[in-house]
Amino acid sequence: MIKNSSYTFDYFQPLEYRFSLDSVFLAQKVAQLIENEVRPANLKVLDLCAGCGIIGFELALHSLHKLDIDFLEVQEIYQSYFLKNKEMIYPDARADQYRFLNLNYKNLLAGEFENSYDLIVSNPPYFFKDEGLLSPSDFKNRCRFFLDSDFKTLIRAIIFSLKPMSSAYVLVRSGIHHGRSPIDEINKILGAKGCAQNIDNIRGTDIIQIRKEIQ
Repeated sequence: MIKNSSYTFDYFQPLEYRFSLDSVFLAQKVAQLIENEVRPANLKVLDLCAGCGIIGFELALHSLHKLDIDFLEVQEIYQSYFLKNKEMIYPDARADQYRFLNLNYKNLLAGEFENSYDLIVSNPPYFFKDEGLLSPSDFKNRCRFFLDSDFKTLIRAIIFSLKPMSSAYVLVRSGIHHGRSPIDEINKILGAKGCAQNIDNIRGTDIIQIRKEIQ
């Protein structure tokens, strides 16, 4: 892990649900990966299921590229925390450089988002709604479980909104205890539109790279 000179672990966030190190490690891993690829100097990035912006802001801190990042999050409660984090880290950023989009990821399937992003990063909910006990807190449940939409829609939204020959990096918990193989499920959803592979593991959670093919 790379130690930041400031900000890391000091983000504004809801007390009821705290971000994990998985998000920090994913951002650092992706920052390293994209430096080894031939890419435009300025990248349009999507932090999907962004919460208060941890992955996107960490990625911007570590990447040598100039990043314009959309932070898409379905729960409006996160917006005030996101804005505080943005002001803390990038007070002089352009108004459109780091945008909070209070949307369900199924909205990415609208035509305006087609082929939009050079890079997508995501730490989505880990569990299907029938794979564990729900909390009394609706907020926590929506963070942990696919309740606002479903896994298939998430993958379809990712491949639709990626530019051709671009990649997404998604944290996915193994489904072995529930008789599922997430990597097989993802490749089945993608069909000829793309391919997925497991490229690393963070504390028991897989990093899945989803690559969009030329259509």
